Amino acid sequence: MASLAKLMAAATTPRTWGAFSKGVLATMDHRAALGRFQFGSVIDIGANKGQFAAFAMATWPQAKLFCFEPLPEPRAKLAAVTAGRAQVFDCALGEEEGVAVMHVASRADSSSLLPLGERQKTMFQMNEASALNVPVRRLDRVVQADMLSGPTLIKIDVQGFERDVLRGAKGLFPAIAAIYVELSFVELYDNQALAGEIADFLTAEKFSLAGVYNQTCDERGEAVQADFLFLARP
Repeated sequence: MASLAKLMAAATTPRTWGAFSKGVLATMDHRAALGRFQFGSVIDIGANKGQFAAFAMATWPQAKLFCFEPLPEPRAKLAAVTAGRAQVFDCALGEEEGVAVMHVASRADSSSLLPLGERQKTMFQMNEASALNVPVRRLDRVVQADMLSGPTLIKIDVQGFERDVLRGAKGLFPAIAAIYVELSFVELYDNQALAGEIADFLTAEKFSLAGVYNQTCDERGEAVQADFLFLARP
C-alpha cells in the first residue's frame, strides 16, 4: 500500500515525471515532513539514483542541489535524473577523510560503509554482494557556507553511518536550517549508532527534534527505523 501511495503521489506531481521517465520514482512520502518548508539549498547525502533529488527538484525548483553518491551505477542514474540541476559528488562522507570499504548490498540502496548486520539481511531479504573502495570526505570541507543560498536542508540516508557523517559536517552546522535523517531503533548494521544517540548529538549541537515520519516496523509490530526531522534552534 505504501508503494502504491508513493506511485500515486508521483503520478499526480508533473515535476516528477522526468525522473519517472528515467525509471526513478520520486520519494513523495517525504512531503508530509518537508513540504511546508522553503529551502534555498538541499544537500542530499546518500543520493542513490536520485529518488530524493527528484522530490527536492519538484518541491523547491529554485533550490541549489548538492548530491553525494559514491557508487558508480546509481550515480550515473542520479546524474541523468538531475540533468545538470545538481552538483554531483562521487564520494562518501564521514568524519575522517581517506578511502574506505563500501559494503555493496544486493539492493544497492542498502549499501553502507558498515558491514550489513544479520537483522538487516533477514528483515529486508538481502546480502552483501561485493565490496568497493570509495573516497571519503568531510562535508564541511567539500561544501562551505558561502556556496549555499537561503535556508539549507541536509538529508541523510547512509544506512547506519549517520554518526560519522554528522561529525564530519559540524563545521557547516551554523549555516543549516534543518537535518532530515533516517535512523534506526535497532542495530541493522554492525556497530551503528541508534536513534537515541544521534538525537542526543544533534540536541547538543543546537538542533531540536521536530517530528518522526515514515516509520518501519518488523513482523511483530516493533519500530525498526524512521525519518527524523531536526530544526536549528534560534
